[in-house]
Amino acid sequence: MPTRLFLAGDSTMAEAEDFKYPQMGWGQTLQQYFTENLIVENHASSGRSTKSFIDEGRWDAIEREFQSGDFVLIQFGHNDQKPDEERATKPYTSYQDNLRFFVQRARSYQVTPLLLTSIARRHFDDTGKLKETHGDYPKAMRELAIAEQTDCLDMLLRTREALQQVGDESSKQWFMRLAPGEYDAYPSGEQDDTHLHERGAHQHCQLFVQELVRLQHPLAAFVQQHAIN
Repeated sequence: MPTRLFLAGDSTMAEAEDFKYPQMGWGQTLQQYFTENLIVENHASSGRSTKSFIDEGRWDAIEREFQSGDFVLIQFGHNDQKPDEERATKPYTSYQDNLRFFVQRARSYQVTPLLLTSIARRHFDDTGKLKETHGDYPKAMRELAIAEQTDCLDMLLRTREALQQVGDESSKQWFMRLAPGEYDAYPSGEQDDTHLHERGAHQHCQLFVQELVRLQHPLAAFVQQHAIN
């Protein structure tokens, strides 16, 4: 039986509905970067935080599928920042508590967790420098990973570096920055610097698998060669 890779996260990772095309979460295109010996099971869901993902039973649904030897990617933060009671967490208390819960529960099934910091939003200042918009949540995740001796892949750092290198104008192609009439589903266009265009989803997958290889993570054994060239 192939090894499985479960994804737990928010809309930046989730499978977008067909009517939202060309919006795609980067988890939506991730299978293309692995061999057939690894099956991606995307449970990420739009609008969810660590809190709401647990409260709505979405983590329980993943647990029911866990088998020894599987992996689970855990990427939250965008919606943990939100002020509403259903989603809000505090970086160094409830957010870390929820991440710890995910890690420990996965390990109890002999499943390997991998924490991922949130991907960067495309927010540049007037000088062309990318703004930091995630507060203390990435730092809290990194510190929790050290405390739990869990791998943490810093997608925020990698995506910030990539966006900064590409620059303000060219990086628009990675996000839902659409001209009026360009797509039937968006007659008025779109100016969204958080959610990914199909092109951006693929770019983020490439950054992710390249980092797996660089870190010599066990998942690197499943990466297709074309993804790292």
